[in-house]
Amino acid sequence: MENYLLPGGLSAGKSGAGATRREFLLAALAAAFAAAAPRGALAAETAGLTAALEQFIHISQTITESDDLDPQLAGRFFVAFAQGDAQFAPRLAQLVPLATPGLSAQDFMAKAESAGLRDFLYQIITSWYTGTIGGDYRGILVAYQQALMYRTVRDGLTVPTYCGNGPIWWTAPVPDESRAGPGLL
Repeated sequence: MENYLLPGGLSAGKSGAGATRREFLLAALAAAFAAAAPRGALAAETAGLTAALEQFIHISQTITESDDLDPQLAGRFFVAFAQGDAQFAPRLAQLVPLATPGLSAQDFMAKAESAGLRDFLYQIITSWYTGTIGGDYRGILVAYQQALMYRTVRDGLTVPTYCGNGPIWWTAPVPDESRAGPGLL
């Protein structure tokens, strides 16, 4: 049987039956690996972004006084800030030496104010508490349920939505029947 070479190293028999499953899987794995492997400048850029993201997380933890901020959410805030503000990276770099370990949020804000970065730091803390970046109609919604403003009342109030039980309410365990008040069941 004569084989014809297809793009990606796959072969098709003269009968037109196509490539074997094994050939397809090998070609798909090779393509996925080639697409996922960082190269040269891309690897250096990724390393630079990782360091800047770590700095952003450290600054965010200092100003919010929360050590348990979600790194994935921080990454979304970071990307949104970087895309919307060309001066984001240089101003972030100016804040890094000011955020010393054990510093309170008030002291950090005072240091930022003396360095002329008060408004920039307010943008960061406001984004974490509201879940948005920008205050006008062009603002970006980055987080809703995970916004820090809901942490303080999460034991008594649900995040406001059209559903009375909050976002993704169906993932919570069913309430215990014995704890329900009169008229609730």
